[in-house]
Amino acid sequence: MPDLDHELSPYTGYARAHWEAAADRLLSSARAHALEGGALVDFAGDGSSSPVDRLEGFARTFLLAALRIAGAPAHTGSEAAHWREALRRGVAGRLWPRLSDHSQPTVEAAAVAIGLHVARPQLWEPLDDATKAGICAWFDDAAGTWCADNNHVLLGATLAAFTTSVGLRDRRALVENALDRMEDWYRGDGWYTDGDGRRFDHYNAYAFHWYPFFIARMLGTRLDDRRAEYRKRLGAFLVGYQHLFSRDGAPVLMGRSLIYRWGVTAPFWMARWEGVDALPLSRMRRIASGTLRHFTDQGVLDDGILSLGWRAAPAADIVQSYSGSGSPYWASKGFLGLLLAPDDAIWTDTESPMLSEHSDVRVSIPAPRWLVESRDGLVTLHNFGSDGHPTRDDHLYRRLQFSTATAPVCGEGQRDCDLTIEGAVHRAASTATVTPRGGAVTRALDAAGRQVETAVSAHVGDDATVYVARVRGAAGLRLTVSGAAVSWEEDDDRGSSVQVSSDRAAAVGAAGVWAGIRWLGAWSATTGSDAEGSGAPLPVEAGIERVAGGTALGEHAAYPRVTTAPVRGDVVIAWQCALRRDRGFEALTADAADVRVAEDHVRLTLNGEEQVFRWSASETFDGDRHAQRAFRP
Repeated sequence: MPDLDHELSPYTGYARAHWEAAADRLLSSARAHALEGGALVDFAGDGSSSPVDRLEGFARTFLLAALRIAGAPAHTGSEAAHWREALRRGVAGRLWPRLSDHSQPTVEAAAVAIGLHVARPQLWEPLDDATKAGICAWFDDAAGTWCADNNHVLLGATLAAFTTSVGLRDRRALVENALDRMEDWYRGDGWYTDGDGRRFDHYNAYAFHWYPFFIARMLGTRLDDRRAEYRKRLGAFLVGYQHLFSRDGAPVLMGRSLIYRWGVTAPFWMARWEGVDALPLSRMRRIASGTLRHFTDQGVLDDGILSLGWRAAPAADIVQSYSGSGSPYWASKGFLGLLLAPDDAIWTDTESPMLSEHSDVRVSIPAPRWLVESRDGLVTLHNFGSDGHPTRDDHLYRRLQFSTATAPVCGEGQRDCDLTIEGAVHRAASTATVTPRGGAVTRALDAAGRQVETAVSAHVGDDATVYVARVRGAAGLRLTVSGAAVSWEEDDDRGSSVQVSSDRAAAVGAAGVWAGIRWLGAWSATTGSDAEGSGAPLPVEAGIERVAGGTALGEHAAYPRVTTAPVRGDVVIAWQCALRRDRGFEALTADAADVRVAEDHVRLTLNGEEQVFRWSASETFDGDRHAQRAFRP
């Protein structure tokens, strides 16, 4: 990396030269791992990669090369020649899998199409006619084929838009059909669910605020009305999205495909490219550059190969079944800013701070039902409405809390940041509400074949969050509530501090992050008396759960939890959780008294102040009825 430029970039030290250096590092590695004249790239290097993996390695780094070439055409002539030859070899040798459906090869073909579009004078126009025809024929194989009914509908539309733009076919009706399907998933505030259900995650950055703009540019004035609407949505999206990044550049760890790392910064560059002025340019670059630096400081680029992980090492807990050795190179989307001229204001304006660098931030994002708070350099996302795939109990979605400094636990029988029963499967949320001070969610748990109904309400305070939950149908079962999992690298627990202060409270601290939990009590859901009756409190036991294998943030991890004795009937329980920088048990100070239980809420007194915890009464979601469907453009 070049020397840090603190005059232009007082917060991150990164300027355009650093983005160019990172891109060149990745492209150099891609060429070193290239096969068949560059038409395939095998990052595994041990012969284990499948043909699709090798196509993926090529396509995603081709996109990066196209962005680099289009942004500096006078200085990248030899790079352009390499990739044109790779295209010719790929077509002539029929080296790329046929697009017989919208599986992984179609994902990669869409990357090639976008690359050809953005660097058309350098990468498309100089090609010979046979190569052009071969590429378009390859793209056109995907026309009308079935695909997953989620963001994948935009992939075939991208290919159809490209072949239409170069005059091969008129596939505009196919494109319009796919864009219309996308409208079914729009939920407001610039947010889309990734298919039916409530799948809110970074795919809003990777896909829904990415492909439609390229499609609109390829097809021109016919889509001007849609493009104008997409711009409005992008602006609305960024107003909330900007808060999902910490001062040190870390994005919130939630949702799938986290291995794309700084690919999450693409919407900031897209906003400038599309003339969307929702945020100051100097702040958008500060967020994006902070994210790139966050990862490069972790050694992600040290060997020029992006691992299947978050930091430099692979991390199985955030890898999806569709991920291959070339998958992390969707990080290329984060280099979209290289399309903008070096003298563009987004590159030349002096960096300005994030809002959280002025003061603490707390903001609700209604569409996904999130409350986001940023304080002490830590961003915490309180999740009431993002479920992921409707029929999968995924640790990357179904948690009450995520953050920029902790990773959700993936392990059988372990569950951080939640209310659970041992061995239970958490069903999709049935209702969810977010407020400026907290939120509520209801969902069913499949506990060994028994359906247990839970309603959780949260009040987010300055130092900690108080949860109150109503649990029905759990008689004879033990309940467990848990805090966030903190991670560390050092062996022998030298990087961690574990505390269990009593049978009611526990805490774990590591790497400057502290997570704690404190039990507040349990009461009958019908009478409001102590859960065990006769004035006897429900016995509980606090402890620390070690996470075998650690998380994406470290080889070691642990989280605090409290587990009850078997409950006798329907109960209302309350607990307090804190996730802070370098804080101890002093953040856990709540005491509950004067508990009054009603059908739709619980009223209690916390440290002398009366508060109402209300169950969600939003519209009923039907996501549990939806499996992964298929769509035919």
